[in-house]
Amino acid sequence: MEMRGTKRIIAEKWNKWAKFYDTQYAHGLKSEEEKNAWQTALKEITGDGKSLRVLDVGTGTGFIALLLAEMGHQCWGVDISEEMLRLARAKAVSTALSVEFLQGDAESLPFSSDAFDLVINRHLLWTLPQPEKAIREWLRVLRQGGKIAIINGVWTTPSLWGRCKSWLGNVLVAVQERRNPWAEDYERELRKQLPLYRHVLPSDIVTVMKNSGLQRITLVDMRSVEKAEKRIMPLRYRLAYSHLRWLAVGEKT
Repeated sequence: MEMRGTKRIIAEKWNKWAKFYDTQYAHGLKSEEEKNAWQTALKEITGDGKSLRVLDVGTGTGFIALLLAEMGHQCWGVDISEEMLRLARAKAVSTALSVEFLQGDAESLPFSSDAFDLVINRHLLWTLPQPEKAIREWLRVLRQGGKIAIINGVWTTPSLWGRCKSWLGNVLVAVQERRNPWAEDYERELRKQLPLYRHVLPSDIVTVMKNSGLQRITLVDMRSVEKAEKRIMPLRYRLAYSHLRWLAVGEKT
């Protein structure tokens, strides 16, 4: 897959970060409680009925695709980072789960139209230069009546108390881990090309979904996931992570 400009830079960064991704809290699974909470939330989308054909866009190390495959669904995962995909494939082998992982661009997918019952992603929209274009592409590969599920979060808190807790947690991270927790993921010029990089509310994503052609958009409660994640975290991370995660679902009608 040939990449240029912004996409190439993004792919190179995720290739570099891949080996650390699953070690981070709220990234890789850290407890059975956390896994159960995720699967309960995902059942709100999939229901308890037939096996679905699912595409996990921006699959990373296969977090969502592997959870859904374990729940009995037919899953494919696509990501721009080959190193992330290498880890995802290794996890699929180690867990004996049948998931096909392919390299591809979330805004230009290597699949035929009307191929999936569900297109899902976790923490992806903020990395995309053209999020509405991406959602329209996901609609193309989605069958009529299928769903698109977007998992994202509000990564900052407007309250003074929340900001103070987050600051204290980050100070503890800086002291105990000897690293800068305030460092940005991307350089300033790259961040300027990503319209959903920071300070994005659920209402902002709902607007993007509506503008892209999705209908019947609803929000799924993710508080049980947040609680399970925080229970396993050291104090410094429980303080620093004052985020609110949410899941938005829309239909192709």
